[in-house]
Amino acid sequence: METLTGETVRLRIEPLREAHADELFDAFQAAALYRFIPERPHPSLASMRAEYREFAGGAPADSGEIWLNWALRLKDGGEAIGTLQATRFADGSQWLGYKLAPAHWGQGLASEALGWLAHGPLLAAVDSRHLASQRVLLKNGFRLLREESAELHGEPSLDRIYVFESGQSNL
Repeated sequence: METLTGETVRLRIEPLREAHADELFDAFQAAALYRFIPERPHPSLASMRAEYREFAGGAPADSGEIWLNWALRLKDGGEAIGTLQATRFADGSQWLGYKLAPAHWGQGLASEALGWLAHGPLLAAVDSRHLASQRVLLKNGFRLLREESAELHGEPSLDRIYVFESGQSNL
């Protein structure tokens, strides 16, 4: 399945490729980026390239899933600044995720990227302490669906599950 390419006012949204790791690796080493997500920084560029190669290849054929992964690039200057992910699972649920280099936080870019994608129904899980991501979801028409116990970096935590339900999805 070919991944959709798109644009917003300030962003070019392009299918994620292995080569994007070269552009994003340094920015994605920032500890602050992993405070509220279960991932850890990649230990090496080779590790990140391997993950991006897997993402670009799509979900395993027999999984019943669709994986869509994009790189976010500023139109002004062309810098790669983050990733956007959407997964449709075999049960029909659709989940999204995004990661933005900390140097670009607080500028509305995550909301802009999410607005391009969010034509529901989509689900998103956010650590209850990650207020900025909760604001991004609410700003883009998501509503709180439920809270779930979770674990983050070996510690108990609480996830808030949000849903977006209007229109058609870009998935």
